[in-house]
Amino acid sequence: MKLRWLFLALLGYASAGSPSMFGEVTSPNYPQVYPSSALETWNIQVPDGYGIRLYFIHLDIEPSENCEYDSLQVIIGNEVQQVFCGRHSFGSSGFPKEKFYPTTRMKLSFRSDFSNQERHTGFAAYYVAEDVDECDTANPCSHFCNNYIGGFFCSCPPEYELQEDQNTCGVNCSGGLYTDLRGQISSPGYPSPYPENSRCGYKVVLEWGYQVILTFKAQDFDIEAPEDGKCIYDSLIIKAKGKKFGPYCGKTPPPRIETGSNEVDIDFITDSGGDNKGWNIYYSEYAIPCPTDVFKNSILNPRKDKYFFKDVITVKCKEGYETVLNQKRLPSFRTKCQGDGTWSPIHKCEPVNCGDPDEIDNGEVDFTDSTYGSKAVYKCRTEYYTLIGDDTFHCSGEGLWINSNNKSELPKCIGVCGKTSLSQKGRIFGGEKAKKGYFPWLVRIVMTSNFGGGSLISDGWVVTAAHVLPEGEMPTLQVGDVDYRHAKTIQAKKVIIHPDWPNADDEDERKNYNNDIALIQLAKRIELDECISPICLPEKGDTSRPAVREVGYIAGWGKAKPNKTKVLVNEPKILQYTGVPLHDLEKCKTDKAKAYTFTSNMLCAGGDGHDSCQGDSGGPLMYEDRKNNDYKRFYIAGIVSWGIKCGEMGMYTKVRNYVDWIEKTIEEVENEEKKEEQPEPVKVCKNV
Repeated sequence: MKLRWLFLALLGYASAGSPSMFGEVTSPNYPQVYPSSALETWNIQVPDGYGIRLYFIHLDIEPSENCEYDSLQVIIGNEVQQVFCGRHSFGSSGFPKEKFYPTTRMKLSFRSDFSNQERHTGFAAYYVAEDVDECDTANPCSHFCNNYIGGFFCSCPPEYELQEDQNTCGVNCSGGLYTDLRGQISSPGYPSPYPENSRCGYKVVLEWGYQVILTFKAQDFDIEAPEDGKCIYDSLIIKAKGKKFGPYCGKTPPPRIETGSNEVDIDFITDSGGDNKGWNIYYSEYAIPCPTDVFKNSILNPRKDKYFFKDVITVKCKEGYETVLNQKRLPSFRTKCQGDGTWSPIHKCEPVNCGDPDEIDNGEVDFTDSTYGSKAVYKCRTEYYTLIGDDTFHCSGEGLWINSNNKSELPKCIGVCGKTSLSQKGRIFGGEKAKKGYFPWLVRIVMTSNFGGGSLISDGWVVTAAHVLPEGEMPTLQVGDVDYRHAKTIQAKKVIIHPDWPNADDEDERKNYNNDIALIQLAKRIELDECISPICLPEKGDTSRPAVREVGYIAGWGKAKPNKTKVLVNEPKILQYTGVPLHDLEKCKTDKAKAYTFTSNMLCAGGDGHDSCQGDSGGPLMYEDRKNNDYKRFYIAGIVSWGIKCGEMGMYTKVRNYVDWIEKTIEEVENEEKKEEQPEPVKVCKNV
């Protein structure tokens, strides 16, 4: 016994820091009485290549049938191997004997119930690591097993090699390459029995354009197989062009195999048993055809019943189908029959898809599908916009949405212009208050030191006078209400002065107002509605309007005087308006005005107390468009520019002369901004 303990001590010292080579396990309070309701577990682990030998020097656990009260369990994995209980003297017939467990891990679990009245003292046990003879217990090697303390190794006969798993011996029979157009391939040693535990690989590579044909004879096929024929022992597998044939086994050979490829892999796998002679394969060549049904929904030219290696055809998709390559549509493509029986290049004829039709500003598009022949219909969102252009498009065979004229240019929803509810006349210099709906395009332009007027000509642009806008300042605009205190404030994004507006050293002394016109781009577009909409521009080419003595309207928040008084008062909060007649330009060249410049870019209107005044500059001179039969509408003929004295005849910029400049300028700016992300339109009306 002393020698054993010395051996255990040496082993324990040598194994410090690793799974223990030995150890002691005792019950709680040992050698005193163990407590009631106890539960304790010990996990035992020894190094790999060893097992655990367990022995007791003391056992005194309350006895019961099947050890139901108190017990010590030996557990390996999830299974209980032994259960101990009872009172036994060391060396007696009932005392547990030493036992060896061929495992590196073990769990001991002790439990007691609610009482220990007889004062049992529990147990004391020792474990020690003991070498496992793997060759004797598991026989892990296919041929020769060699045991050593803590492990084992396998070895093979001279004609065999140890495989990657380090347990199995097999014959290296891979690497056979066959390139002749015809030939035979056999298993190792055929017709003698083939070797065990082997993986053999053979490869047939024929000239490009031929496929490999494999045939078998009944007398040349004998591979070990179980009774159910599932080829779980030995098997022959053929692989070609991504296809797999087999596995095959038994004495019945496979049928003739047309591999469809000029390259074939043959794999033969064997296990550790059997005494079968193996197999012999005959291989030959056959020209590989290309299929005729690959290009669905297409027209092939030339059309043949069969195509073979090196045949070239042109593929064109049928009407309503297309080939898309790298996001480019191909009207047709040429392809060649390859040696492996495939066409190259190969593309699909897919249904033409025009994608979702483009959206338009202030409009909607209704469609259910986007493939060839589908229809899309555009409309404007509200009655305050009108659609310009064709409203119906269809998906064409070219993958484009086109209208009835085969054009792809989208319609536009532009604001309904010049719409008014005005039905009476009044005055602005001592004039009447405008009501909502009279002039929904009127804009109050606010600067740091002054203010003026302007006219909305689209949902994103305002036209005004150049002299209203001081250089270097970006104005704000009040829109949507005749009372500017309740109006919506909109920020300006860009100010564009007419390029021919003359410079002046002192604006207060300016005498030349030729080309007095400017455009203001809004920072955000306006959602047109009942309280705000644009005024129309004059029609190009119509020089007959407005005519001399024809009465138009002016409106603004500039200085005014009450009826029956000649004293100017502060600017009104409510928009004022009046009617003014148009005069011949020569009539306006009075002695007082001789110092000023007169040009054909100007109009002269007003008089007799009907006139614009300070604060009205930039506002519109408006006339009714009598050619329109749909609704009463106004166009802007002039812009309040200059005058000698409020109440007398005033001068206006003649807008008709600038329609081309207005349209071209707006188009250029908006084209530059097409790629920019546009903010959501501003909603101005409060009662909607």
